[in-house]
Amino acid sequence: MTKMMKKLFRYTLINIVAAGLLCLGACKSSERVRRSSYQPDGAHAPALTSELLQMGETPSQHAQPAIVSAPALSPLQQKLEEILRDSVLETTQAGIDIIDLTTGERLYSRGERQRLRPASSEKMVTAIAALDVLGPQHAFTTQLLSTAAIEGGVLRGDLYVRGTMDPLLSAADVRALVGQLRNAGVRSVSGRLIADASFKDSDELGWGWCWDDDNPTLSPLLCGGKPRLVDELQAALRTAGIRTAALSVGTTPASARVLAEKRRPLTEVLQRMMKESDNLCAESVFYQLAPLGAAAAAKGGKSYSRKQAVAVVSAVIDHAYETAPIGLGLPPVASTIADGSGLSLYNYQTPETFTRLLTYAALRQEQILTPLLASLPIAAVDGTLKKRMAGTAAAGNVRAKTGSVSAVSTLVGYTTQLSTGHLIAFAIMNQGLRTMAEGRQLQDRICCVLSE
Repeated sequence: MTKMMKKLFRYTLINIVAAGLLCLGACKSSERVRRSSYQPDGAHAPALTSELLQMGETPSQHAQPAIVSAPALSPLQQKLEEILRDSVLETTQAGIDIIDLTTGERLYSRGERQRLRPASSEKMVTAIAALDVLGPQHAFTTQLLSTAAIEGGVLRGDLYVRGTMDPLLSAADVRALVGQLRNAGVRSVSGRLIADASFKDSDELGWGWCWDDDNPTLSPLLCGGKPRLVDELQAALRTAGIRTAALSVGTTPASARVLAEKRRPLTEVLQRMMKESDNLCAESVFYQLAPLGAAAAAKGGKSYSRKQAVAVVSAVIDHAYETAPIGLGLPPVASTIADGSGLSLYNYQTPETFTRLLTYAALRQEQILTPLLASLPIAAVDGTLKKRMAGTAAAGNVRAKTGSVSAVSTLVGYTTQLSTGHLIAFAIMNQGLRTMAEGRQLQDRICCVLSE
């Protein structure tokens, strides 16, 4: 071996040994870090080092701080953790928030600030907003009006029919309107029958609705759940022997007086909207909020009343966060409100937003909570929960709004904890499901534990 080769060999051997020693030292250092639960990040390390130097110590001389143990889980939390080990959560996204409304304590949360699709649980948002802003005595009105005088049984002018999207208006209701008109002395109309559809914009479908869903038609002139009010009215007028001239479309003058009217209370519409998860009822309630929203910008003569309704619902959510603080007092995660029913793919809410609204509703018992509870499905009793949770502590106890669209299952509402008598608000949101049964089974198990 030449002298050059010997030197090269010794140099390589030295490098290998040095690298091995460095690796061993690193391994020991890594082992020490793993044994400690405290690892200051880069932002805190300079300040920590400076503090130790002022004490006359180097970082290597300072003892590691004591490990702080996590607080023990309550029996309820232990049960919920056991349920949530379910394999369905390995492949799906879940958000849960549970609040004890009697004590104000957050009993459990997991992904509570995740934006998730609510499906028909969006109806809970719509219902609370409507009860808060409009009140339970608000009425859907369908009217026959005119500015003309009645002379010798003849209405000397036009007859206007104006609807505000009553989803439960029936043909019998329309015949009753015509009966009121006859009682007012009208036997014929010299002018036109004018249909006033100005209550909302002209969009007949919601923003983000799927073309292959069983979508309702969003018309203010509803009868039997369809845009048939004018047709039914014409038929009823003929049957009553009241002649009219040509049909036209227009807007009722502000000076017109009411000749006949059908009023339907909001609480009646909420019953069908919530217990049966009726989408048309939800959209009708949603659009009742639109006139209260900020003035819509005109574009091509069209009023964007959906955006007005969204503005009102958003304001109620913000107010709920301000009025019913929970936990860390964090600002709301922005909701996306596309409609009132939850049909749209564009709706997004968080479990925390739901529990804030439920808490806010509980603070306004007469205005919101009492009519809301009366409208919600009851576990093992009625509505969309009629066949769920029978024979458990949740039966007859849980009152909640279901939500189901493809791959999404949600449940939002209240239960009473039988062992304490406390009122509990909960929101359980799950998406990415293969079947609805997976989500519903998870919700039912949680509700049963909460109700015990």
